Amino acid sequence: MLKITLALAVAFVSLTPNVVAFADDHAGMKQEHEAAHLQHDQWAAEHAKWRAEHMRALALMAKLQAKIYEHEAELIEHDEEMRAHEDHAMHHGEEIAHHDHDGDASDHDALKKQHQEFSAKHDAMAKKHAAVKGGHEELHELLQKLFSVMKSEK
Repeated sequence: MLKITLALAVAFVSLTPNVVAFADDHAGMKQEHEAAHLQHDQWAAEHAKWRAEHMRALALMAKLQAKIYEHEAELIEHDEEMRAHEDHAMHHGEEIAHHDHDGDASDHDALKKQHQEFSAKHDAMAKKHAAVKGGHEELHELLQKLFSVMKSEK
């Protein structure tokens, strides 16, 4: 039995250096893990920066979309003002024709005053149209720049 115990002890001692790991044996693995961790931190920071850029780009796109909606609302309002102005002009023309037919001089001053109001309203609408047109041109220039950038990225 002593021989068996001795044989086991010798076998154990000869295997021990292979079983016990030294810190230096894993130094390369630890360095790789640390390098990978640093790289992951860098990637995460880049992702955060890119996400912030994406959010800002989406915010700008939302502002652009809002500008387009606002411009469209201006066009709708201006169209309605023009329609009402045209309606007023048509009725005013009918009043003038009626006045010419009847020849009532007392209506002449009232018609003249209405026509001056019509002309003033028309001048104001012309200024509004110029402003709406300027807004459209500004928006169109912005869109053209965006389209050019998008086409160049293909």
